[in-house]
Amino acid sequence: MIPAPRPAATLVVLRDVADELEVLLTVRPSGMRFMGGAVVFPGGAVAEADRDPRWDRAATISGEDAAALLGDAGSPSEALGYFVCALREAREEVGFPVGANPVERSAADDPITFLERSLEAGAALPLDRLVPAGRWVTPLGSPVRFDARFFLVAAPEGWEPDPDPEEVAACYWASPVAALASLAAGDSIMAPPTVEMLQRLQGHSSVEEALTSMRNETAQESGGLLSARLSPLVQVVLAPNPGLMTGPGTNTYIVGADVSVVIDPAVESDEFLDTISRSAGEVTQILITHRHEDHVGGAAALAARTGAPVRAFGSDPAGGAQVEPLRDGDVVPVSRAGTLRALHTPGHASDHLCFFFENLASLFAGDNILGEGTSVIVPPDGNMGDYLQSLRRLRAFDLERIYPGHFRPLDGGDEVIDGYLEHRSARERAIAGAIRDGAVTLERIVSQAYSDTPDYLHGIAVHSTLAHLELLESKGEVEQDGGKWRMVEG
Repeated sequence: MIPAPRPAATLVVLRDVADELEVLLTVRPSGMRFMGGAVVFPGGAVAEADRDPRWDRAATISGEDAAALLGDAGSPSEALGYFVCALREAREEVGFPVGANPVERSAADDPITFLERSLEAGAALPLDRLVPAGRWVTPLGSPVRFDARFFLVAAPEGWEPDPDPEEVAACYWASPVAALASLAAGDSIMAPPTVEMLQRLQGHSSVEEALTSMRNETAQESGGLLSARLSPLVQVVLAPNPGLMTGPGTNTYIVGADVSVVIDPAVESDEFLDTISRSAGEVTQILITHRHEDHVGGAAALAARTGAPVRAFGSDPAGGAQVEPLRDGDVVPVSRAGTLRALHTPGHASDHLCFFFENLASLFAGDNILGEGTSVIVPPDGNMGDYLQSLRRLRAFDLERIYPGHFRPLDGGDEVIDGYLEHRSARERAIAGAIRDGAVTLERIVSQAYSDTPDYLHGIAVHSTLAHLELLESKGEVEQDGGKWRMVEG
């Protein structure tokens, strides 16, 4: 059973500096399981105590007011809980003040203690200052899922953050333009909703203008079309195809400036293709990492719009478009920006290509490397032995940045690939161990070898487990008979 996303709330703190709007950004500790090291706004999961009806006595709006402002957040106490959570989390993480008669921040505070202390002190949380500014539901496939409400608030005059080092590695003020420029330069990583919020804010010159604008907008259901420049020569357009296998959606990359190549136009959607066309300028070639539908759905339509050839490994059509074949080692010019070298890297798919951007020591990795989690290998077209060999080949390129087919870019290519190889080695050991312990059917082997993985993902893990078993069989270490697996005694 797929778990429901956890309710969460985020506070976007704004201030005016001269003629410019600035926003408070925090950096998550690098050791965190989800989005470690990413730049985010203060926030976290809604606690049961945040929904306590007694907050009606310690807040400047009622549950009914909160429900009216959010419109679709359930009961009054549930709606008020989002507001309380946003302010409580900002208080815990960066010391954001919480209004009249506030209780001092304490390391011993938890949500219920915060409630009790606030009631005792006669505190009045200034929830009326929070302006609802959208909603983002983490798509299927992410290791942690949230249904997050975003709120804007003006920082009190002269206030400066006091970050809790247990929860925040660093925090700083930046204009939306400067924050997005840092992302483009490769100096920071951000989740799609953070990028989207900064893009929505960058057109406003003052806090009041931003708050007024957001009050007049309808809250978004879940992350609309996102386009973000990741470096001076790389832009991503996130395809509107989120799901269990695609995460937030497929990353379609535009490489170059004015004259560009497009990698993996994922869907045939007018809004999506319009965004690509506006950003790409003249498209000279359309490159395909592999022919899975979530990477080629818009290839034919984009080719018809631009007249650019579709290039992929082999001559089979890709997404209904005729193909000009690419071979391993072929070089694709990217105007004056440099070249992309096609690398045949089978494993996830037999026709899989990665594209090495030599000028920037960067790799467009398709589905061989993902920004969160690991690639799924589905036999018979997927082959574990080929996949491991492809990873070892990529390891030799001394990569500085990897642009995956799904989720966020990754820095430190050697470390990432070493992690992938170790993960696969550990899975292989776990699979062999499960067989030695008496698991003989594929389903039982998955259940034991993937005991650290949520049950709802076991249906996907079956594919990679079978790929590992086929590799072990080719090495003479296991054999099967009538659908039952056993170790080969040496």
